[in-house]
Amino acid sequence: MNRLTNGVIGLAIKNSFFFSTAKKAKMELTVRTPYKTIIDKFDGFSRIVAKTNEAALIIQNRTPAAVYILPPGPLKIKFTQDVKGVTGDFLHLGGYVFVNPDNTCEINLLDVVDRKEAKVDQFDKADVKDADTVAGRYAGKIRRAAQRTFIKKATA
Repeated sequence: MNRLTNGVIGLAIKNSFFFSTAKKAKMELTVRTPYKTIIDKFDGFSRIVAKTNEAALIIQNRTPAAVYILPPGPLKIKFTQDVKGVTGDFLHLGGYVFVNPDNTCEINLLDVVDRKEAKVDQFDKADVKDADTVAGRYAGKIRRAAQRTFIKKATA
């Protein structure tokens, strides 16, 4: 028995705090792009609504830890406190959501625009020449799907 309590199991029992993380009372949210941080460690929100390839994604306080991939589309954050210059209704070009075990959420997006600032009539005006390769055709397919999604969601 002494060998057990002095071995790995005993070390794990004595240092059990080392293996767990302290959870925050309210979830903290950080939303960033490679260019700027939109919201940093903010807890004045009730939920986040986004869309994944599988289904609608709703994140709120005490959501289990997970990683999600976000395809281009809408992102809504329901605020319980005012945030200067942020409406919480966005269109984004895709990204990742990390819900951490310590009740924090990080959303990393390629680019994001406020839905009210989006110019819907300009979405299909871009003249982009895709390479005549498999990768070029695939990129064009993704771009057209994103255009349709943005036009549909921006006018809704």
